[in-house]
Amino acid sequence: MRNRIRMIVVILACAGAAACGGGSAGSASQPARAPVIPRALATDLAAQADAVAVSLDAQHGCAALDQARRLGTAVDAAIAAGRVPAKLQPQLQATAARLVAGIRCVPPSPPPPPNNQKPPGHDRHHHHKHHGPGQNDQGDGG
Repeated sequence: MRNRIRMIVVILACAGAAACGGGSAGSASQPARAPVIPRALATDLAAQADAVAVSLDAQHGCAALDQARRLGTAVDAAIAAGRVPAKLQPQLQATAARLVAGIRCVPPSPPPPPNNQKPPGHDRHHHHKHHGPGQNDQGDGG
């Protein structure tokens, strides 16, 4: 699982670094650049992936799953907005989907219901006043 998170972070980091490559835009002598993801987007997605990793490390599977789903939604939104080059889309989507599929959310057990029952044997004296020592519930004392 940790490797999947690292994979998505590496993909995003590499794409973000490529987006910041040298050279002047539109230079005729510049060879065709690899497709790039804008740095801000790559940084944002990488931060979300890191948050998933932190939750997993803390044994918070349900939080990690929620974060991974939000990461997948962010990836889909970035693709829909045209911010991810077509060449990178399948790998990015597949990695995000594998991340979500690999996380198990096991909710904590619900707390036990409050115990409103008295221990056995205590219900006989439930509605009677306690009398002095040696007297029973039928007694005339007290």
